[in-house]
Parts: sequence; structure tokens; C-alpha cells
Amino acid sequence: MLTGTNLTHAKQYNLRIVHEAIRKYGPVSRTEIARRTELSVQTVSNLAKELLDAGLILETERRQSGRGAPSIGLVLNPEGAFSIGLDLNRDHLTGVLVDLAGVVRQRVVLEVDFPPPDEALELLTSTTEALIERESLPRERVWGVGVGIPGPMHPAPDGHGYIVNPKAFPGWHNVPLATRLRERLEIPVYLENNATAAAIGERWYGAGQHISTFFFFHFGSGLGGGLVIQGQPFRGSSGNAGEIGYIPTVLSSVPGAHGDSLHVGQHFSLPRLYAALRAEGFEARSPDDLARLLGEGNRRMRDWMDTAGDYLTSLVLAVEYMFDPDAIFLGGRFPTPLLHGLMERVTRHLPVRRIVEKQTSPRLLLATAGMDAAALGVATLPIHASFAPALNVLLKQAKRREGARLLSHGLGGP
Repeated sequence: MLTGTNLTHAKQYNLRIVHEAIRKYGPVSRTEIARRTELSVQTVSNLAKELLDAGLILETERRQSGRGAPSIGLVLNPEGAFSIGLDLNRDHLTGVLVDLAGVVRQRVVLEVDFPPPDEALELLTSTTEALIERESLPRERVWGVGVGIPGPMHPAPDGHGYIVNPKAFPGWHNVPLATRLRERLEIPVYLENNATAAAIGERWYGAGQHISTFFFFHFGSGLGGGLVIQGQPFRGSSGNAGEIGYIPTVLSSVPGAHGDSLHVGQHFSLPRLYAALRAEGFEARSPDDLARLLGEGNRRMRDWMDTAGDYLTSLVLAVEYMFDPDAIFLGGRFPTPLLHGLMERVTRHLPVRRIVEKQTSPRLLLATAGMDAAALGVATLPIHASFAPALNVLLKQAKRREGARLLSHGLGGP
């Protein structure tokens, strides 16, 4: 169905554009915002007033720029909004509370072991409450909770959000996690594949801010991927775009009774690696242990890194040929020495394997969010949903679904 727009929707989009310009370039004057956005100075001034009245931006001291009277700069108000990110995986739950500027104000890390749905729901609830209590925040200051979880996912029956059915979690089947958590917390909850969430976080706060199209290899308990195309996350038709870890290691291999076959992501499984190392007498129960073993020159870790670099090179080339991105990021729960080692190996292999006819190639970069990438990414989701200048904001259907959130904070009225 074709969906139109009207001036109200255009205003909402422009409000986001002005907020984004302040976020990326602040302190910035109204005149400079107008120049960057091609809006009139009067329009920028009106929209800035709404953001100021809502407490989302602040005015800075006047500054001199060339001739004429000094201009007043505009910056984000870090205290204007808060959000929570919860990254749940097979071996950990990481929770962060961030302010509008993306600064982590509180952090919780819990070690878990394949939690069943009811246990996971209790952990997510108690962790959220603890983060809010530690910061002594009124609940209305928290714009939402983002939850990252491994895929696969599929759209919810009502068309809003996703149902999780993660292969990595035994006992989970079609769990409406976001709905159940929202009922408990009475705060908006956003569910996302944790690799896509990490890509969103890199785009919003990290080195991806000025990169239009990129792929994010996310190393968690396994291997996932997130894709950003022309500044917007691409989720695919069912929310599972980027699940690169499920590519079979041999494309012609015969699947088992349940469609299972040896896939690339299994090599990057942290629980499998820990078990293999302990079987040979090496203590390994955390990512830090892996970094320690690698630093000690452990033979088993070096062999694992060589094989991982080989697999990863093939995946990088597949992404490069299929999507032609500006950049490819490596990030997630792997410690920095492992990421550096993988990047060094991939960088060495790529020139040999890339076809000579390809004259350009994407930049290979380390992600900037560190081991909390997925938690920071999902913490971005409530802010991203409220402020990112996505084109679907112009559509009436999107307005009906999301407009109530901004209106409840005094924004976006006619």
C-alpha cells in the first residue's frame, strides 16, 4: 500500500534533522544548522525552541565566528533523556544506562548459563530496576529499554516488533519477550538482534557516524552481523539480515534431521572454544582468559586464531562482493588483542584472495564501542527510535505507531 505524508509528518522529520545536526556537530549555531540542513534559519529557530523547551538541548555561551555578532551555540543536554540497554546471550547479561550524549552512567554484568525464558525475564526486570535505582532517576526520564538477543527472530503476529526464537537458547520457542518485559516495567521495550543493535550503536555513537554503508561483524558467544545501508539499519523481511554465522562451512554439506549443518559461526563460539581449551588443560572461562593465553603465545589459541582468520577472510569477501560497503567493522565481546589479531590475519589474506579486477575495497576497521558494543547498541534503540531522521517518519503509518512517544514528551505537535 502506498502511504502519503503531510506537513505534520514533515515537521517531525525536520525536528529530528535539527536534533541530529546538534548531536553530530554541536556546539553549533542556528545559522550553521540551517546551512547544513538546507532549512531556513526561522524554521531551525522554531524547531530548536521546541527542543530547548523539552530540555533536550542547551544553549552555550556566545562564540565568535568571523565578522558580526557572536552566535549562540546549541548542544545536546545529556540529562535530557536516558535509555537502558540489555544484552542477553548464552553466557552473560550486560546492562547499561546511558544518557542522551551516549555516556554510560551505570553498568551491570552478570554471568549466566543458557537462562530459560522465565529466569531471563526476571533477570532483565531486576537489572533494569537496579540501573534506574543506582542513578536515582524518575522512571519518566527513561525513554525506553533496548534488549539484544541472538536470532533467529520473526515478526510478531500483531505486526509490531519481533518474537525471539534463538537457536542458541535451549527451551526458548516463539517467546514474546518484549511484550512480557514491557508489561512488567511499564516502559517502552525495543527488541533487536544483538548484532544489528551493535551496528546501530556504531552508527549512532561510534566511528560509523560519518560512514553511510557498512557491515558489522559482531563476535559474541558466536558470530553475527549487522548491516547499515545509507545510514539506516537494514533488518530484512524477518529481522534476520546479517546472520552471517549460519553460513555452512561447506555449501554442499548435507543437513541433519533438523536442517543443522556445520556452520561458520560454530568456530567462533566462545563456549566451544572454552571447552576445547580446558580439555587440553588450559584455564579458559572468559574473554580475558583468551587474551591472556594469546599473549602467552599459547599454541592452541594461535591455531584457533589462524583458522578464524581464514574463515573470516572468506566472509569479509562475501560481504564486500554482495553489499559493496564503505567499511567493515570488527567488534563485540572479543577482547582487543583477539580483534587486532583477526584483523591482521584478514588484512594479510585479502589481497591474495580478492579478484584483481576489483579496483576498490572497503576499509576494515575496529569498532569503537568495545566489549559492551551490543549493550550500547540496544541502549541506542529508544533514542534512535525517537530522534533518528529515518525517512519512514514521513509516513502516516509510522506516525500513528510512534507519534505518541514524542507527544508524551511535549514534542512533535502540529
